Amino acid sequence: MIPASLQIVRLSEALPDDLPALQDEAAAEGYRFVEGILEDWDAGRYAGTDERSTLVAVYREGILAAIGAVTPDPYDPAPDLLRICHVYVRPGKRREGVGRALASALIQQGLALAPRLSLNAADAGASAFWEAMGFRPDSGGTRRSHLLER
Repeated sequence: MIPASLQIVRLSEALPDDLPALQDEAAAEGYRFVEGILEDWDAGRYAGTDERSTLVAVYREGILAAIGAVTPDPYDPAPDLLRICHVYVRPGKRREGVGRALASALIQQGLALAPRLSLNAADAGASAFWEAMGFRPDSGGTRRSHLLER
């Protein structure tokens, strides 16, 4: 169940105004993968023409708390595989259900379109989180650390 204070939004027309602040927070923690959102956005990946590419934001009480995406896996062209990527939860919003809400939305979207989801966990904490969400460690693919199968 999603807490009432959270709002999950699919982004297809505009990026959040406070995305640069979120990206700065991610960069300060050493996570540069959030910058890939801009590259994908500029390439038109989230324009809504391909439902396999979905960018999702989570707001807590009107403030951008997290962001993440589901896309075709750029490292494994298997047609039955999508990738969860660019997932970041602001430090001040962690341990409040924001990450679980975002992950659940991304998993639901991804598994509705493909039987397998991949991701590359950024660190041990992320690995533990994704494993708690049902992913299993997997080294069988290129540049992936975890896999979830329907």
